[in-house]
Amino acid sequence: MSKWRRDYSFLASRKDPPDIEPPLRVGIAPTPDFTLMSLSCLVEFLRLAGDESDFSRQIYCSWSLLSHDMEKIRASCGFEISPTATFDDPTNYDYVVVLGGILHSSLKVPDALYEFVLEAVRQRVPIVGLCTGQFIMAELGLMSGRRCAVPAVMEPAMRVLFPEIITVTDSPIVRDGPYLTCPGGVAAINLAMALVGEHCGMSRVHKVLHTLLADQGFAEVNATVREDDELGMSFLDRRVVSAIGVMRQHHYDTPTIAEVAHRVGTTERQLTRLFRRHLRIPPGRYWRDMRLRSAHWMVVNTDRSVTQIAYECGFTDSSHLIRWFKRKFGSSPTKLRRLHDDLSVH
Repeated sequence: MSKWRRDYSFLASRKDPPDIEPPLRVGIAPTPDFTLMSLSCLVEFLRLAGDESDFSRQIYCSWSLLSHDMEKIRASCGFEISPTATFDDPTNYDYVVVLGGILHSSLKVPDALYEFVLEAVRQRVPIVGLCTGQFIMAELGLMSGRRCAVPAVMEPAMRVLFPEIITVTDSPIVRDGPYLTCPGGVAAINLAMALVGEHCGMSRVHKVLHTLLADQGFAEVNATVREDDELGMSFLDRRVVSAIGVMRQHHYDTPTIAEVAHRVGTTERQLTRLFRRHLRIPPGRYWRDMRLRSAHWMVVNTDRSVTQIAYECGFTDSSHLIRWFKRKFGSSPTKLRRLHDDLSVH
């Protein structure tokens, strides 16, 4: 084993991952000559959101590349990629993504893909049209009279072929009824953000955004941090930004503050000084508040037990979580969930 791989082992998870059904399950059905950028932007976001750090386990998000058989599917760039599964029960997924590509492809879209999409509609599984996957949905009559996000270059074709569809070219995502559409390319990141935020919580979104922007675009990173920071204070010190990024990478597997400091090239004492200077709060409290906000989201939006939530958010046990939860939000997790459920009923 090379030295850097040995050194990298310190990032390995100290805890077993949570034993849960992924809150977000995505089945992706590409057409021949699909666009690789749309696929990679979507899947890489799901991959980074789906696990702690960068270990690619499908814990919070799962994804499958589907086809009618296990033969390789050609992308528009000429690369070929193997599916991970054949078309199966669409209810195995929270979304079925129809991923299109070049419209003038000489390769026929398999009839099985159309049948799979129609079965998903019958089973009330939401359909996502990505890049030019909307054209498949339009062929099936799903988008008639609906708003549909399309790539600007494809808008004239959509208008001519399907004049009953309301085309949108200035939005990365359009939701109309049970259908979502996205023009593809880097807008697939916006699509992934929406899906992950809705099903896994914004803490997972922020984790990925920091990873994608960690080495550049500090203005964007700081804007993201401020959105998640109730103190709303801006800062520029790279070590603070990087430390928050490390914290976002770890929820159930939490290194010590000393280890976080080492990761960002400083000492625990100096990192504490930096946090107090820029955020008026020590790093341990900042990290705990971050995990408490994640726990709050899980209490309100999932049916996971308090014990499970405590584990996933890095608290030693449910009593530890409940104590800090009451201090932060003025209510126990159980009472908050009951109140939220009562409000939802009424």
